[in-house]
Amino acid sequence: MASKSQILFEFDSYAIPLSIIKEWRGSVRISIAKTGAFLRLPKLMPAALVRIEIEKAKKWLLKTILKNPISFSRFSNVRYPDTFQKKVFDQEFEILIRRENRKTNTGKIRGNEIELKISDDLNPFQEKDVIQKLQSRLFGKYFSDSFTERVGKINEISFQKSFKSVNLKYNKSNWGSCSSKTNLNFSTRLLLAPEDVRDYVIVHELAHLIEMNHSSKFWNLVESVMPKYKQKEKWLKAHGASCDF
Repeated sequence: MASKSQILFEFDSYAIPLSIIKEWRGSVRISIAKTGAFLRLPKLMPAALVRIEIEKAKKWLLKTILKNPISFSRFSNVRYPDTFQKKVFDQEFEILIRRENRKTNTGKIRGNEIELKISDDLNPFQEKDVIQKLQSRLFGKYFSDSFTERVGKINEISFQKSFKSVNLKYNKSNWGSCSSKTNLNFSTRLLLAPEDVRDYVIVHELAHLIEMNHSSKFWNLVESVMPKYKQKEKWLKAHGASCDF
């Protein structure tokens, strides 16, 4: 049975959970995932060698962060200020955070002001997760009709295909998807992207109503609707990680 412990690797504004897992294996492996870094070691490795491998892992993490810091934004340990501005779906909002002695976390939108009430007993990682999910839920609901209307407009002009629903969800693994039942799902993170980039993802998923694959026919279809779609792809690859709550 594997044994597991965890330390926190901190650098500048980053704080990455590093899990040390000792299991039946013959080699050392370091990897990074959505929730943190993982160092996998042979189960019978002596403690002295474990410490050496941990230091190697820390150096690897530092090198990896410096190489592409924007991709590690999810591990930023910066505490949210009590008040900050955010542009969502081309609209400016002021977000107020109230840290209180409470067990539940809630939020409300009043005009262009958003108030989030969260527990003051959360550690930095828990607080960040709660604030991101609250914002996603509130903005997703707030802009659901407007986003659906935009999907309908693009579909009417370029595709004229029927679909079952349009859903906004806090998805970090992709920007959108089209199910076999013609449900169109989009990440709420798209609300933070430029309008032309949002439109590209909408076009991409609507095209799947015709071609449920990524064949040349699919890409030709996308290009016929949005000739410069590759520029939007490049933007998402370069700046997509910054689109988060």
